[in-house]
Amino acid sequence: MSNPNPDRIRALIEQCWDAPRGAGQVALAEEAIAQADALGDEPLRFHARMAATEAYQRAGRPAEGFVTFSWCLARFDSYPERYGDQEYLLLWHYKYVINAATRFPDVPLARTYAVLDDMQRRFEEGGHSLQAVHKHRWLLAFHLGDRAAADLHYERWVAAPRDGNSDCVGCDPTDQVRHLTERGRDAEAIELTAPVLAGRLTCAEQPQEILTALLLPYLRTGRFDEARKAHHQAYRTIRGDHGKLGTIAEHVYFLGVSGNAVRGLELVERHLPWLAEASSPMVELEFAAAAALVLRLLAATGQGAQPVYGTEQSIAELAEHLAERAGALAKSFDARNGTLAQSARVAALLAAEPPAERLPLSLTARVGAAVRRTPAAAAPPVVAGLPDVPADAGLDLLLDLIEEALRCDDEPRSEALWQLIEPFTGAAGLTALQQGRLADLRGMRLHGETAEQTEHAWTEALERYTAAGDEVRCQRIRGRLGLHRSRHGQPEEGLAQVRASSDYLLAHGGPKDQAGALRRLAVALLHAQQPGEALRELDRIAGVGEPDPGARVRLQVMLLRAQALGADGRVQESVAAARDLIEQAVAEDQDELIGLGEFFLGQGLSMLDDNAGAAAAFDRALARALPEPLEREVRERRAVLLAGTPRAREAVDDLVAMVARIAGEPEAGEEQGDDAEHARFHLSVALFNTGRVEEAAEVAEEAVHGADRAGNQNLADQVRHLLAAIYQRLGETDQALSYLDQLAANLDGFDNAAGRARVLEQAGELLFDLDRDALAATRLGSAAAAYRMARLPLDEMRARRRQAVAAMYADDPERARQAVELADAAAAELPPGLAKEPEAQYELAWLALDGARAMVGAGHPEAALARVRGAAERFRGLEAFGEAFLADLTMGEVLLTLGRAEEAERLLREVLNGLPRDSATLPRAAYALAHALMQCGRGEEARQLAGEYGFELD
Repeated sequence: MSNPNPDRIRALIEQCWDAPRGAGQVALAEEAIAQADALGDEPLRFHARMAATEAYQRAGRPAEGFVTFSWCLARFDSYPERYGDQEYLLLWHYKYVINAATRFPDVPLARTYAVLDDMQRRFEEGGHSLQAVHKHRWLLAFHLGDRAAADLHYERWVAAPRDGNSDCVGCDPTDQVRHLTERGRDAEAIELTAPVLAGRLTCAEQPQEILTALLLPYLRTGRFDEARKAHHQAYRTIRGDHGKLGTIAEHVYFLGVSGNAVRGLELVERHLPWLAEASSPMVELEFAAAAALVLRLLAATGQGAQPVYGTEQSIAELAEHLAERAGALAKSFDARNGTLAQSARVAALLAAEPPAERLPLSLTARVGAAVRRTPAAAAPPVVAGLPDVPADAGLDLLLDLIEEALRCDDEPRSEALWQLIEPFTGAAGLTALQQGRLADLRGMRLHGETAEQTEHAWTEALERYTAAGDEVRCQRIRGRLGLHRSRHGQPEEGLAQVRASSDYLLAHGGPKDQAGALRRLAVALLHAQQPGEALRELDRIAGVGEPDPGARVRLQVMLLRAQALGADGRVQESVAAARDLIEQAVAEDQDELIGLGEFFLGQGLSMLDDNAGAAAAFDRALARALPEPLEREVRERRAVLLAGTPRAREAVDDLVAMVARIAGEPEAGEEQGDDAEHARFHLSVALFNTGRVEEAAEVAEEAVHGADRAGNQNLADQVRHLLAAIYQRLGETDQALSYLDQLAANLDGFDNAAGRARVLEQAGELLFDLDRDALAATRLGSAAAAYRMARLPLDEMRARRRQAVAAMYADDPERARQAVELADAAAAELPPGLAKEPEAQYELAWLALDGARAMVGAGHPEAALARVRGAAERFRGLEAFGEAFLADLTMGEVLLTLGRAEEAERLLREVLNGLPRDSATLPRAAYALAHALMQCGRGEEARQLAGEYGFELD
């Protein structure tokens, strides 16, 4: 520690009062105490401890405030004439101490009563209202579970007049809501807060605390929209504040009793590490009990064996552990209090049940049911007339005809023929071959509906064909069974079966069987991720001499080719094949295949990064008649493409449905991976781009948690970057900076240097916009160092230049000068070709301009003049005329600093006359010109200019 200095200690105390709450504020207070104690200055020792009491309270470390408060109170009583002006603040600190005393079971109850009595005595002697005293007597009675005393002190509290010692207009009603809620007077609690929430709340605790207190009243009175909004708004504000773990516990409990235990688990996993540093045993109790409730509710739904992220315990194990922890803490309070109130409260918390009507909390749960499309029942195909079928056609002829219709994929004809065949299915005396053909047809009709039933029908057909001795039909059905297995999770086994069947049919079957075998083999190869071989098999079809199978089958082969080309990495060829397919399908008037062609075209264009073309193809596909699963896939793919575009609004409903579908699939579980989080990310992007920023934050928070759980740091970091932009848009800059800092830490390392640099630069710019210039300079310097590591000299130069500007505004001229020198060094390393590019020329001109300003601030005006001379011409050469005027203005100011007023006057007049009348730079130019006129002895002109532009000459 440096030699104590009174001015330095006073500065530390002032900084402490102005600092944001948290560890930094506490550190300033403790440093002030240490230096004041070393100096032995009694007033400074007192004031440092007063600031520390406040800092400990704000940082969620109230126990440490007991000592500083007691020390200050004793000094105040000993020297009232010296510290009389601090009486108001000391009376305020009484409230901190009494509140904290109820939260530590080792503080004797008698001592708390004594402090309360002393507080009342001082308030009465000072002629103050007892409103705050009654409130804290209520608080103690409420904690003890003494209903009669709590009701009495509550009535006295609300009846007493408010004064300067009362809590703010948001905090007083917050505690009143807690009393009314505990008494079941929910509607009254909500009515009480209406004028408060409609007004302007300036307290740092509000409105997040009052919104948290209203969660249960809103829920229990069915005001679900208000409950949902209150949770999201309040939790978003407190989620990064370790001192708010008790308030977070209320949100965890709310999630449990509102039927949102899965969301509750997310909060438990995020905040469980904070439990070890809880601000008090009461906060520890509250979070442990609320977390245990959520975990117990999840275990009751069969999820007890699921591990809890960040721990080595399952949901069921951790629920039991936290319940025991909360119970033990409750007993320690009850032992101190001589009651059973806290144990009863914990038991009630742990036994809570959600209502029958679950509150759909998240956007996907809330909207998903409304937008998720229920597949319409498939319309039966139009049954065509069959004039070519004899009225007395027998079963064998009908079977021949339906097999031919199926080969040509003529569904209306095959359906009509099936209606003629169906009466034969139960007939007696059928041959094994006829029974096999009928079973074969049943399998084909079931195909795509029930996998098990399809396989059962085809297995029966194989048995019948074997009994009939028809090996060609046996191999055909083996091929179908193999392809069926390929499509249902057994690609290698299925491919082997299809390949064996194809080999036989190519050697022993006719042209129709050979072509069918090759088509099946190509599809199986695609399922086995062998697209190159699939293409070779498709090329063989033309050589087997198959009779024309009809337009649909020909188009289906074209579709397979486009798909195989894309899977083989030949994307341009795949796109061309898809276009050919669409053209041919249009000529054949095949609506569904036009849609399929557009779908594959969209996929190919997306792979070529032609997102606009892909979205247009998906639009055209959706204008066609598509099967429901394919329509859903097209909608989802299009929605992902549209999320970040001006058409984002069109994407929202489809992305909501996509998240709901993935998260709700019964087989999702571990196999789901992070698909749902990818969908949530795109949904958040779409919401952000449609101005639904709070909902974007809600969905992105879910996504980042899920991505972290899945171990997908790349996705999690993408979401963090988005969240930084979201919170910046919401004006919650500390949250935005927190995500940027976390992102920069995650990207630490040589391979990620460029990405880390961009994030640090973004954080620096945000801090600069917030006038936190010293911190901005630090972040921008770190960004420049990372750009240097990434060997990006132009970016390094820009970051150093911006660092210099931030350092100037932070009144650190030496740091600004050093940043300019480093920017100059980066400029010297620009490759000659890059240095000539317009972007580099623009940055070099700005470096000349900002570097000149930094040099003036560092006391080097001659160096500044050398830098800025010629900057305006550079800007004009780039048609950056506004920047050129700024460079001329800066040069004029430098000339003034050097005492060269006449040169400055001429230049500054040109600037003033040349600037647009609505330019924000105009007043600065007029001010500089007026001072140039004064230095030239033309005071009257200067005063006239000052009057015209509304400033005073100094």
